[in-house]
Amino acid sequence: MFRIGNGYDVHRLVEGRKLILGGVDIPHPLGLDGHSDADV
Repeated sequence: MFRIGNGYDVHRLVEGRKLILGGVDIPHPLGLDGHSDADV
């Protein structure tokens, strides 16, 4: 049996944080606000 679902996660862009998407650092003046690294 397979269970498949869709979801989403939302974080604000803020100063003073790194922007990390899928474990990759993206050079950008703003980063994601959230717990830990807020990686999506």
